[in-house]
Amino acid sequence: MGAYVFDNTWEKERERLAGIEALYDPGTTRHMDAIGVGPGWRCLEIAGGGGSITQWLCRKVGSEGSVLATDIQTRFLDGLHEPNLEVRRHDIVNDDLPTEAFDLIHARLLLEHLPGRDQALKRIASALRPGGWVLIEDLDWAPMLSSPPRVFLHPETGKRRSVRVWRGLVRVMQAAGYEAEYGRALPIELINQGLIDVGAESRSMMFWGGSPGTAAPIFSLEQLRQALLEIGGLKSREIDKEIARWEDPNSAMMSPVLVAAWGRRPEAAAREAGSVRMPPRTEGTIDWLKTMPLFADCTPAELSRIASHARRIDVAEGEALTREGEPGETFYLIVTGRASVSRQSKRLAVLGPGDYFGEIALVEHGPRTATVTAETPMRVFTLEADDLSTVMRDVANVRERIDAALAERKRAQEDNQ
Repeated sequence: MGAYVFDNTWEKERERLAGIEALYDPGTTRHMDAIGVGPGWRCLEIAGGGGSITQWLCRKVGSEGSVLATDIQTRFLDGLHEPNLEVRRHDIVNDDLPTEAFDLIHARLLLEHLPGRDQALKRIASALRPGGWVLIEDLDWAPMLSSPPRVFLHPETGKRRSVRVWRGLVRVMQAAGYEAEYGRALPIELINQGLIDVGAESRSMMFWGGSPGTAAPIFSLEQLRQALLEIGGLKSREIDKEIARWEDPNSAMMSPVLVAAWGRRPEAAAREAGSVRMPPRTEGTIDWLKTMPLFADCTPAELSRIASHARRIDVAEGEALTREGEPGETFYLIVTGRASVSRQSKRLAVLGPGDYFGEIALVEHGPRTATVTAETPMRVFTLEADDLSTVMRDVANVRERIDAALAERKRAQEDNQ
């Protein structure tokens, strides 16, 4: 990891890291919550820095979980005293990690600095247990580096100088092997590692001079001042004026764009004709499941689990999907199209996108209570009986919604008798 330009032993490094935490921790923990990090998870925090995310993870996974936090210099991590925490000096490019060991691996503002980032990411993917998640966050400086630069500054006085200073900072980091637009490449890099359920989000925050987040730009410039003069082509007065801007409560700027990308290691490889192939990707299925009220409160981890069981099928107009009185082993979720519900040849309802049916026979292990016929061409997702049972067991809010709908449908059925 020798290309990392910021010195962990610098006297004001903890203050610089605190500024980064103020800017980016809320978004990082939001993504971790969305993934579903919770009690019992085994987590790896790579280049843990000041330790804020490490400590958050320790408290999130509880006494049944564990967190391994690594860095090439652990002076700040060593000050944490969480009972489920292990701190280890480690170089992700050159040092091995245990394979298939972690439910979540996180790294922020790290891979972009490493000439050996491809090897590091491969090692990270191998350390995920089957079904485990990775969350990687890195910057994309393209708006600052474009011509003309696409930056927000208030007031705009001194904008050319500010752009010159920050481009100088990027040049200093690039001289050590930094990839200034690595953030935008992260989703493809995760896909190339064979991960599934890959997603990404870019975020940039406006912050005012003198606020906690300004410690990040101010102390970054202070620490690298000599390199900015020698490599960045700047003058000391330019650096001073830029620092003064961020100490001025009447100034505002947008932070550099941070790209967060996440993905999941497949549960297992599928075997076909004696060869091993990757299981089908589920990102498109997840996108559709997100639109369905039944899954409105599901985390990405839960949606991923559901999508791994779902099968998409196309249905022709006039085709009966269920028949009253017949046994049934399939649960249906409507993606597109329309279907009619009838009982004893009496039309009771019309179902459309987001609706579902077929759960009564599966939950009560009885016959179909109605006939459902496609009124238009349809696309549906199906879950077989065992898969629906697994989803209802593992995803509490889905079970509660289905139980409530089941009770309502039984009441309606009784009213119609």
